[in-house]
Amino acid sequence: MVILLSVFITGCLQQVFLAEQAVLEESIEDEADDEPAISEISITAVGDIMVHGPQLKAQYNPISKDYDFRNNFKYVEPYFKSSDLVIGNLETTFGGGDQGYSSFPMFNTPDALAAALKEAGFHVLSTANNHTLDTGKKGLLRTLEVLRDNDLVPVGTRSNEAEKGYSVTEINGIRLGVTALTYETPKWGEYRTLNAIKIPKDTEALIDTFGYENLQEDLLRLEERIQLMRQEEAEFIIVYIHWGNEYKREANQYQKSIAKTLADFGVDIIFGSHPHVLQPIELIQSSFREEPTLVFYSLGNFLSNQRYEILSNRYTEDGLIVNVKLQKDFSTNKIKLREVSYMPTWIHRYHSHGRIQYEILPLLDALENEGAYNLVSSDSKWRAKNSLINTQEIIKLSYNKIIPFKLFKDSIFSGELY
Repeated sequence: MVILLSVFITGCLQQVFLAEQAVLEESIEDEADDEPAISEISITAVGDIMVHGPQLKAQYNPISKDYDFRNNFKYVEPYFKSSDLVIGNLETTFGGGDQGYSSFPMFNTPDALAAALKEAGFHVLSTANNHTLDTGKKGLLRTLEVLRDNDLVPVGTRSNEAEKGYSVTEINGIRLGVTALTYETPKWGEYRTLNAIKIPKDTEALIDTFGYENLQEDLLRLEERIQLMRQEEAEFIIVYIHWGNEYKREANQYQKSIAKTLADFGVDIIFGSHPHVLQPIELIQSSFREEPTLVFYSLGNFLSNQRYEILSNRYTEDGLIVNVKLQKDFSTNKIKLREVSYMPTWIHRYHSHGRIQYEILPLLDALENEGAYNLVSSDSKWRAKNSLINTQEIIKLSYNKIIPFKLFKDSIFSGELY
């Protein structure tokens, strides 16, 4: 009898405990429902990635008889590892060693660069630019293969018409659509051209381009592309575009007009490349929607050998790592630009152990601890400081178009947009 009573009491207590636990869990769920779920992601972008002749020599190892580009990115890699999406402009091709590696005006770079970019933290690369056809259609196709073999996503070109030239991916509950396109040079009879190279008729559909001679028609094709991404439930659209005038630090009228059109199409961020120098940042208000479009007219050179000694232009040594933080409120399904930050970069070229070294420096960090970033010579120190001044000038030009930035303790300039 005592045993039965004990079992009965134990069973009752267990039922009470389970009932209280259910009420508590329901209460927690109700509280969770009262608080809108928020998700954040970071998008990082850089400008032109090029490999000139002196870089090919510098990255070659005569003992192993292969190439290694990893040291180029070792100081900026930490800025990529914490980002959800890292994108840049690959302004070269991977045409293969059989064609011979080459530099300007026809770029063909060893596959090792792709491996280094992946290791550094890149996810997506624009392959649509004026050097896309430097190694012909064969090189275009091989470039895509090499990137995919390294788990990198190309946008702006494709292997065949059945493939997508864009990417739609979900990160932390936010669906991002990314596409790219490049300007054309004037037509050659019935042929479209890139850098005055005829685009073969069977290759036209593989490269996303726009021509100034038929701009309106080409931009409507881009609008169709954006609609396709929307059909795949892309909530936030990024366009990486190759445009503008080389070595000009201001956006031209075509850039501004195209940016306004893309804003009206519903593009959220525009990353620009090709001028090889930095250009201002701007927020453009669309005529048809509430959210503004964030435009980086040109992110400058991220990696190259375009230097003062060659071009008599110091601005080609300057670049930016820009970071855009997005926030999604799942209770409203609205996505906002929450924060924009940037790190000025400078391409440090110096001699060490009988070889030329190329290292991309995060300038604010490097100038605070020069020795740790190999800033030893007085010339390198001066050039690094001058590069920072150049970049700050461009950012100041953006002050009237985007809310001013504040200097944070982590050495990144940042400012909230809303």
